[in-house]
Amino acid sequence: MGEKVHLLVGTRKAGFIYTADERRERWEVSQPILPGWTILHMAADDRRKPARLYAAATHWAWGPSVSRSDDGGVTWEQRSPGLSFPKDMGITIQKVWNVQPGIESEPGVVFAGTQPAGLFRSDDWCDSWSPVESVNRHPYRNYWCGTGGGDSCLHSIVIDPRNPQHMYISVSSGGTYETKDGCATWTLCSRKWDILATPETRQCMAAQEEKYSDAIAAFMAGQPKLPENVDPAAADELHKLRIDPKNPDRLWAQAHVGVFRTDDGCTSWECVTEGLPSFHGFPIAVTKRAPDAAYVVPLEFETDNVRVCRGQFAVYRTRDAGKSWTRLTRGLPGPHDYQSVYREGLDTDGRSPEGIYAGTSNGEVYGSTNGGDTWQRLPGTLPPILSVTCAVY
Repeated sequence: MGEKVHLLVGTRKAGFIYTADERRERWEVSQPILPGWTILHMAADDRRKPARLYAAATHWAWGPSVSRSDDGGVTWEQRSPGLSFPKDMGITIQKVWNVQPGIESEPGVVFAGTQPAGLFRSDDWCDSWSPVESVNRHPYRNYWCGTGGGDSCLHSIVIDPRNPQHMYISVSSGGTYETKDGCATWTLCSRKWDILATPETRQCMAAQEEKYSDAIAAFMAGQPKLPENVDPAAADELHKLRIDPKNPDRLWAQAHVGVFRTDDGCTSWECVTEGLPSFHGFPIAVTKRAPDAAYVVPLEFETDNVRVCRGQFAVYRTRDAGKSWTRLTRGLPGPHDYQSVYREGLDTDGRSPEGIYAGTSNGEVYGSTNGGDTWQRLPGTLPPILSVTCAVY
């Protein structure tokens, strides 16, 4: 049998796996995986055969886990030895937000990001874990949202495919950091996104800040005084960071106040929000092969923080590095359809032609195999979808 295309879908109540052949015309969906667990992210590790599946799972009674399966999701090992902060830090993992397999040259290496924000490393395919102290005890930790970063999460783990010593992480309400020495040291590389953003975005954000000035002042009154070189985290939050596997010096960011691109490994950033109907959104996806493209799902934010699509579910695509955007709606629901896509809910499959997939807050999965020109709804209505990860194995 040849390889099949899989969509690993995490929801508020379970995980699900969609499966199709290379043509991706007919899809089958599994029974619920880990029912009762909230699955914030899933990944497939094809460095071992058969591929090992990982699930960033949290249960209201049993707590957090990086669960793993070697039989395609039929059975799971949920124990995660070592996945905890040292006792002297006085904080406990609430959720696992992201799980990221390492690159081919480092078999067995896997990273996990948590809430409160923390980075953990496994060297044995997630059978055991160790905290990455250089992140978890970073000097800026007290400036992450909440005392000691209690309300923050580490949601993006990006490994340079050319060099495992080079990585990026992004902390919600805490900044984006880069290491070039295998996690020994980390440098803050996030920017003042609201300053880089378009004039229209800055005007809208100023109106929002004025409207909620009392609440913002009350929040900041409880925070430590920020050093001059540290961004006020609540204003400059980055929602999702992606690397372009075709050109690893290029990264894309969907931030609270716009879409941004860097072509020099985070040294400088360019705002590419112009042409989108809103500066706000959560997910961003990047193609793994030509034609080069990136995708976002803008959400309504300007009016009372609604954060849904404006009655027509739409994905926007750029094929010119963000100079222009195309609105894609053919086969997507609307009008009078109000839903959103969360930060992990958009991904590409790397096939030819390349597929793009979106999972919505209303539990619907949509896929396109022609770059987003037309879409089909995949079978089933699931619980609210938190993540969609494409994998071929």
